[in-house]
Amino acid sequence: MIPVSFSWDTEKRSITFKWNGFFSFGWEKGKVLKRILGFPIPNGFKRKKIHFPMRWIHLKEGFSFLSKWKLKKVEGTFSFPDPMVNGLLYGWVSAMESTEAGRKFNVSINFLGENRCSGEAIISVRTLLYHFKKWFFLLFREMRGRPKRGGESRWMPRI
Repeated sequence: MIPVSFSWDTEKRSITFKWNGFFSFGWEKGKVLKRILGFPIPNGFKRKKIHFPMRWIHLKEGFSFLSKWKLKKVEGTFSFPDPMVNGLLYGWVSAMESTEAGRKFNVSINFLGENRCSGEAIISVRTLLYHFKKWFFLLFREMRGRPKRGGESRWMPRI
């Protein structure tokens, strides 16, 4: 099984989805990057705005999808304008680090105003395709229109 990887970096301002180094898609400094086998693919598609209706079932599916991702590593440093919040978070992160020493999380709270974060999360292709299929059919049904009472639909009038 080859997992799909999602990585982000706030210093480079990049977000990337990768699948085994074969296919990658992402954004870096506001530009869309698409690569197959490391070679860039030119952007030949026109952008079209599509409006998807937001319903509770979509939000519920989104949260179940996010819960399937596994964090591989997280590194970062955070700072808030209020020093009291920084102090509380510093104590909380210090307590969490002492209890879980085997994790690959290197998160710190600073008082200097520096904010940066980078990390990587993975998911199996099977799980990704399962959730994509569920979302696709939900959105397709919403865009097609729900059947009205009596078995009639908007596209097939009753004769």
